[in-house]
Amino acid sequence: MPRTIMLVLLTMLAGAALAVQDTPKIEVEKLAENVYLFTHNAHRSLFVVTDSAILATDPQSVEAAPHYVEEIRKISQAPIKYLVYSHHHADHVSGGAAFGDDVTIIAHQGVLDHIQGDILPPHITFAEETSLYLDDLEVRLIFPGPSETESNIIVHVPERGVAFMVDAVGVRVVPWRNMSGSDPHEWLAALEKMDAIDFEILAPGHGPTGKKENVGEYIGYMKALIAAVQDGIDKGQTLAQMQESVELSEYTDWTRYDEHFDMNIEGVHRELTK
Repeated sequence: MPRTIMLVLLTMLAGAALAVQDTPKIEVEKLAENVYLFTHNAHRSLFVVTDSAILATDPQSVEAAPHYVEEIRKISQAPIKYLVYSHHHADHVSGGAAFGDDVTIIAHQGVLDHIQGDILPPHITFAEETSLYLDDLEVRLIFPGPSETESNIIVHVPERGVAFMVDAVGVRVVPWRNMSGSDPHEWLAALEKMDAIDFEILAPGHGPTGKKENVGEYIGYMKALIAAVQDGIDKGQTLAQMQESVELSEYTDWTRYDEHFDMNIEGVHRELTK
């Protein structure tokens, strides 16, 4: 084969490979009547559709948000009335401009201290709990206390048995890295409040959907982690010694355990030794 033809073919193959890599993973999963979950790569957002209005959570990134709106419009042409921020992290809430000027943005008041860059400020904030209604369908917004951040909320659709929470809970997955400087006892208390809510379907902001029992499993992990680190502190162990010796065998098959467990220990140790 002539060299020039070979080079052209290699260039075309490389371009095709890059195009595949650049194509985002986009999915919509129907969780229950009126309730859907939008996925863009690793991020997930809940949205609720009724005859007269739509509530969307987490616009995600500037790149993801137009795809999100497009997927919503495949289901309904009703106005998007509310855009709810699950918490303040930019990868979940920086794409709000794609939802237009008529949408009302709602968030916990803890978000206000973190508005920057492309994040649009909320029009309405709340402290503990509020309810929104789409036709006669209630959507509860609940702040269970500080968890992964001081602004993570639960979006609960009681009549459909669905609860959505981002970054503070997941399905058989350990917390991210060193737990963002969060207080583990406060995080645990927030999860216990979530566990007291009546729902069946758990929709996290990352990873697979699950059931309410997965919240209980996450609580179990947090309790075991806190107890193990506190035991090491009581024995006079250093952080490095704990990272070498502590293993929670019940959770070794959880996602990210191998990569992030030592960092989880670091995060809890940091907070317990302040």
